[in-house]
Amino acid sequence: MADLSELQKLLDRAAHEMPNNVLRIIGVEGKNFIAKNFRDEGFTDTSTQKWEERKTEDKQGRDITRYRTSRRGKAGNLNRYGSKNKDRAILTGFGTGGDKLKNSFRYKISLGSSQVSFYTYKEYAQRHNEGLDGMPKRQFMGKSNYLNTQISNKVKKELDKLLKK
Repeated sequence: MADLSELQKLLDRAAHEMPNNVLRIIGVEGKNFIAKNFRDEGFTDTSTQKWEERKTEDKQGRDITRYRTSRRGKAGNLNRYGSKNKDRAILTGFGTGGDKLKNSFRYKISLGSSQVSFYTYKEYAQRHNEGLDGMPKRQFMGKSNYLNTQISNKVKKELDKLLKK
């Protein structure tokens, strides 16, 4: 009978600790998922959908990253704008510190309703994520099978660790 009572205590402890652990796991994995999408420059659901590249042409179709005449620099070479944008990741600013949008995400755990909310204080994040106001859609958060799998794997590991004690 001692084995059955020990099992009951273990299950009671797991039932008490796991809800909070699961919410924390969802928050951490969600933030990691957003950071991964910025690193990959695309949104991962079942596969990665790459973001649209930055515009390099003006309304007349002229290349805005290169000199047009030899007046300031050799025609055809990268101008200052082109050299700043050449190897820069999408959705990062130059001269502003770079990853301000990527690093602005936070999560809040609501224990009463057992929910995790992700938010940012950057007003332009929704325009990029959903492609509003003529902005190309560069999604970095949303429903994802990849994220669900990551969360599921972490929850299983946490439960295994708890039950082995």
